Amino acid sequence: MRSNKRSVDLSIIRDDHWDVVFDQVGVGFWELSVATGILRSTRSFKKNFGYPPDGVLSYETVLGLILPEDLDHVQDEIDHTVTREKNCYDVVYRIRRPDGAIRWIKADGILSQQDGECLKLIGTTLDITDFRQPLS
Repeated sequence: MRSNKRSVDLSIIRDDHWDVVFDQVGVGFWELSVATGILRSTRSFKKNFGYPPDGVLSYETVLGLILPEDLDHVQDEIDHTVTREKNCYDVVYRIRRPDGAIRWIKADGILSQQDGECLKLIGTTLDITDFRQPLS
């Protein structure tokens, strides 16, 4: 048996290719500028929060979707990550989507700063509601 080793050139994969993959698995990616509060996110992130792929979703809007009883915990986790008290952001919380549906979100992130860039949090979200439902 011969081994057929080939290198794979991933440079042909464009952002819209990744969007298709992430839509299938439900993982949303986000990036938050610590200095400006500007949130950039993928369409799968927006879908997790009940927004259309071309919708504009600000950091303030995301915070407004988090249920009040979970919001302090989420903000504490973000603060602890930004101040480097924790190595990463890892939290589960509930949101109320614009259609009124309550969903469970698992969010993870790390602090990032590359040469010359402002400090930012980058991470993922996943709607875990179906995993939290009791089995019938």
